[in-house]
Amino acid sequence: MERRKFIKTGTLATTSLLATPFYLRAKEEKIKLAILGTGWWGTEILLKYALKSGEFEIAALCDVNKEALGNAAAIVRSETALSPKLFDDYREMFEMPGLDAVVISTPTHWHALQFIAACEKGLHVLLEKPISYDIQESLAMKKAYEAASNVVIVDFPRMMAPLIGEVKSFVQSGNAGEILQVKATINNHEGKLVEMEVPAHLDYEKFCGPAPKLKYLCSESNSQFRWRGQHGFNRGVMVDWGIHYIHNVRKVLDLGLPDTISAVGGTLYNHSSDNPDHLEVFYTFGDLPVQWSHKSWGYVPTSYHHGIGVYYYGNEATIFQSDGGWEVYTKDGNKHTHGTIDRNPQPDLVDLVFNNLFAEFAKHVKTNRREGVTNTFEDGFLTTATVNLGDISFRSEESLEIETSSLDLKNSSNARALLRREYREGYHHPYV
Repeated sequence: MERRKFIKTGTLATTSLLATPFYLRAKEEKIKLAILGTGWWGTEILLKYALKSGEFEIAALCDVNKEALGNAAAIVRSETALSPKLFDDYREMFEMPGLDAVVISTPTHWHALQFIAACEKGLHVLLEKPISYDIQESLAMKKAYEAASNVVIVDFPRMMAPLIGEVKSFVQSGNAGEILQVKATINNHEGKLVEMEVPAHLDYEKFCGPAPKLKYLCSESNSQFRWRGQHGFNRGVMVDWGIHYIHNVRKVLDLGLPDTISAVGGTLYNHSSDNPDHLEVFYTFGDLPVQWSHKSWGYVPTSYHHGIGVYYYGNEATIFQSDGGWEVYTKDGNKHTHGTIDRNPQPDLVDLVFNNLFAEFAKHVKTNRREGVTNTFEDGFLTTATVNLGDISFRSEESLEIETSSLDLKNSSNARALLRREYREGYHHPYV
């Protein structure tokens, strides 16, 4: 999917643990769901498909952007004739009686605190990726998840389509031979950012929360908030968008955490962003090299449709996997195409993946079972750690060796300090 320009601000909160869990109530009842973060993605995608599923009653909405919150509330009223309760503080929302589940669709720097609070309240969670901003947050989230018994699904929508399974089956068939190298890549132009005044409808103090209070940056062409270009809120293209393709690689090849990581990159053109505009990260998983590559300027691949996706290089064939399809290039020069190789998947495929996502979420909430979830918390934990460690390698200018059981670093000096980002005054980092 082309990069979404989200306006995911604010905080949505859910409620206290139900006296009667959903799975013990009448199955014809709808699941009472809260949407935490009502920006473009939270409203136009997640709220849309939650309503479309027919399984959920949108009981509450939360955001620190009054305009976004009002827009989402109007959609719910129009679609259901019900009026959700509105909040600008997730902690208050989590005290709302009768809530079953929450969608956490806020910026990355808020995920840890909101997720841990949801687990403590016994709420089922559909969580946006990456699961955390820093490594030690994710360890605290893991502890909260293991102490709870709620259902958690991480939003990796590409996993809800047949594509990943098809590529995995082809690899396992041996028709590509031995996979000797993998490369995941994004080549996509990123606009420059300019500072603007914070709009009156946004509580920017609450938006920043535990993160540093940074400049309010928008795109040059309009006043759209672009927090994704600020490292204090978001760790760049690989962690924000490329995480999907690293996740694909892990799932197709059954990989865990990398053993070593090194990175090179920087900024050559777009100095308005805190994040690198070109980056190469080199992972080893055992003896398998996996490379991440992105550029946000200049380069256009020979085939436009190959600008975003994953290459699996085998000694018998190369597989290229996009969002809508996959191609096989054999060593004798033949090409076989499966599905549609396109940067933008067809609308029916988008419908398929999100219909499946919310159908699966509803099924597991109703049965209160974690077993069989496609996008597990554990998988989100491993993929988030993989991309975050890539960013740490780049920023520390160190090659890393990972202690996989603890996510500690074996050979680090500067990098170890980057496993945790200190919170702003008034907020407490959850890792102990």
